Amino acid sequence: MSLPVLPDLTVIIPTYRDWEGLQHCLAALAKQRYPRERFEVLVVNNAPEESPPVELSWPANTRLLGEAKPGSYAARNRGIAEARGGILAFLDADCVPEPCWLEAGLACLAAGEGASLVAGRVELTFTGQRLRPAECFEKAFAFRQAQNATDGVSVTANLLARRRVFDAVGLFDDALMSGGDFEWTRRATLQGFRLVYCADCVVAHPARASVKALAGKARRVSTGSRELYGERGAFSGLRRVLGNVFADLAALCSRDDMAWRERYWALLVLGYLKAVKVHQRLQLALRPKQSNRERYR
Repeated sequence: MSLPVLPDLTVIIPTYRDWEGLQHCLAALAKQRYPRERFEVLVVNNAPEESPPVELSWPANTRLLGEAKPGSYAARNRGIAEARGGILAFLDADCVPEPCWLEAGLACLAAGEGASLVAGRVELTFTGQRLRPAECFEKAFAFRQAQNATDGVSVTANLLARRRVFDAVGLFDDALMSGGDFEWTRRATLQGFRLVYCADCVVAHPARASVKALAGKARRVSTGSRELYGERGAFSGLRRVLGNVFADLAALCSRDDMAWRERYWALLVLGYLKAVKVHQRLQLALRPKQSNRERYR
């Protein structure tokens, strides 16, 4: 009796009531050039009380899991616990990987001398040719994966990692609602695991189209960063929040792929979001301790 062949790779996708985005993601995974029998897809529903639509199409190599604990990192940890592959690939539910996504990521992992993690490229998609203010900001500052990899971190919208890295450094911190990908990859690289950037390992990701959505993310990131760095007091960590404004200005001025209108809106939104983060820090410092659900709203 022959034993079943285990997949080389497991793709893990947390989802929270975004069935439409997930369907596009699964359709793109079904078109991967990498042999379907050699990878599995684990979708982790972070709202398990809500069943997926009956019309949603599931590729044969896909399994649906549930995770009741709030947060995408709790969902990713559930996927890791169920994964059978020796290499784990992470996507967001609203990402659409290119057909060569897995092939390119695995090639970079093999070619990079001693590489244990791959940070793939994230290309933004927009609602139209004339970008909204929020989209201008996203175009300028979101998903800078090449720089992220240089800094030893990566987003989980496009990340591949050998299973042994998790065995060595542990799982994602599921107490974080934002920033857990940077926390985990930094933990891994500080322990000596090599992270490389792969420009050919590409996923498309929709840019946030409203300043309100960006502000919500800024609050979550600010809260997660405060927890991550153990900051206490009203003004603790403000230098990190404000960042290097002059470096941001220089980066904007050098963007010849952005019209001056787009740079103008990107700068205005950047200033507004920094104010949102400062306000969030002050509120957290003055507010009584709250539950995870309350403080990450």
